[in-house]
Amino acid sequence: MRNKKWLAATVMSVMGSVALAQTRYVANAPGTWKPWRFTAYPDHQRALGARPSDVKEVEAQLLRLNEILRKVDGLTKPVGFSVETVGLLELASGRLSAIPGEPKLPARPLPAQLNFGAYPVMEFGSGTAAKRVDTGETAQLLFFVNDLSQPLLSAPDHGVPEFERLEVDVVRLPPPQPDVFGFERYGADTLVLKKGAEPIWAAVTYSETLAIVARGIDQRLVGERDAANRVQAQYDEFTDPAKRAQRIAEYKKIAPLQKDPAYVDKMTKMEAVKEKSAATLLPQIASLKAVVARSEQEAAAARAVAAGLSAAEKVLPACYARDNELLARFRRAPAPGCDPLVRANWKLFNPALPRSAPQVLTISHFERCIVANQPSAHEGGCTANKRLLESIDKAALLAWLQ
Repeated sequence: MRNKKWLAATVMSVMGSVALAQTRYVANAPGTWKPWRFTAYPDHQRALGARPSDVKEVEAQLLRLNEILRKVDGLTKPVGFSVETVGLLELASGRLSAIPGEPKLPARPLPAQLNFGAYPVMEFGSGTAAKRVDTGETAQLLFFVNDLSQPLLSAPDHGVPEFERLEVDVVRLPPPQPDVFGFERYGADTLVLKKGAEPIWAAVTYSETLAIVARGIDQRLVGERDAANRVQAQYDEFTDPAKRAQRIAEYKKIAPLQKDPAYVDKMTKMEAVKEKSAATLLPQIASLKAVVARSEQEAAAARAVAAGLSAAEKVLPACYARDNELLARFRRAPAPGCDPLVRANWKLFNPALPRSAPQVLTISHFERCIVANQPSAHEGGCTANKRLLESIDKAALLAWLQ
């Protein structure tokens, strides 16, 4: 039996080695640009208020961008890999409604996306059975058009912990990053290209920040009060003599239906255990009520600080710092070690232009290709992505943007 198992394992190992030996990258194989694909889901069209003519123009704009990519040296006639590009009409966030404070979706420029993937040409098998394929998985570049949420939300550690359960569009501004291939870099993994000097973000005022802080505490208080009330109700249930007498009367009423003649005695003893155990709930009740009291004090303090602001202080930009005290985390900017609080700068867009007009381009998912220290095993994937970013005609991109 042992010899049979050894033989089976050896055969499987040899078969695996043969399969690996028969799979190879074909560096000199001519590649192709696969047929263009575009998708505009009905739900997104309805949420964005996009008419059929708008959708058609969005695709036309993405095709213009696609032509700029095709003209990059080394990509026009790919060798060793094939290129697939896919267009989409959709928001990077996936949300089909606006967060309070944001422009309504039908009032914004139409957001779109173009995915660029370079797939190496691989050969499987050998001899007459050999088969070449250029599909599978690869490192992609994502091009987002007119979508400001992607660079804001993709920055690492962008969130404000106290705002996580609120519907707000406020995030922390990441520190400046060096340009990549001549593109302005935002956060770790987004490149930004636009014509105007306006930033993609706008500062959030100190007054509004304090109002959001108070709203967050109010929302937290709902859960904290509910937890305290639940445990208090349990304690009251166990210790109230009238409720205990009512339960015992109910036990006596249903006793004739029970097969256990000692049913009432057992249930009466259980009630005594409940009443005795109720004392163990008192420390928990005290702790939960202390949490509620502390949150109530924080809410009152936040509103007191907001009420005491001068007109000039209300409009100062706000920032977020690490501190043990809640209100001390939210400060007036600039302050040392304090991240500016910002939101998407919707004034960046020119409302006089058609909604389909591309006004901002962001490129994402490039970081893993830049930081990789190992040379690529083929001309597709990261090799093609870096070539695209290094050699793309930025003047043509700027001319495409409106």
